[in-house]
Amino acid sequence: MVFAVFVIVSAYTRAMQVGDMGEGNVHAFMACFYYCWPLYFICAILTQWIVIVPVWESFVLRSAVGALLTFVIVGVVCTLAAAGVAYFIWDDQSGYDSLIGLTTIMLMIQLAYWAVNFFILYLVTGKAVKLKREAKHETVAAEE
Repeated sequence: MVFAVFVIVSAYTRAMQVGDMGEGNVHAFMACFYYCWPLYFICAILTQWIVIVPVWESFVLRSAVGALLTFVIVGVVCTLAAAGVAYFIWDDQSGYDSLIGLTTIMLMIQLAYWAVNFFILYLVTGKAVKLKREAKHETVAAEE
């Protein structure tokens, strides 16, 4: 959100052109965000509605193991996505340190997004992860 406000304010101080995208610097990244934000917003809403809410309701709210497994899978997917995107925009003449730096930055951005996303889902649902009791203990207690 802060980045979006920064991009919108920066658009007035330094004009952004469609041709600025793809230059490999921060201004190019901001120009891409500035021109593509409606698409990003639609993708975020669809991802939230189609993927995240069912995962949240099916796994995270049902058990602690499901929550842990979901968080681990999200972390692995974020790592793979960050590495893939970083590889595509990486200039191989800049060396592997640049690739590692790009991957790290993109991974941190994605993990921050998911942390905020899961926190907002927790606030919206108002539900904490509940541990299920095993059926064996309940049947033994009922027999006594």
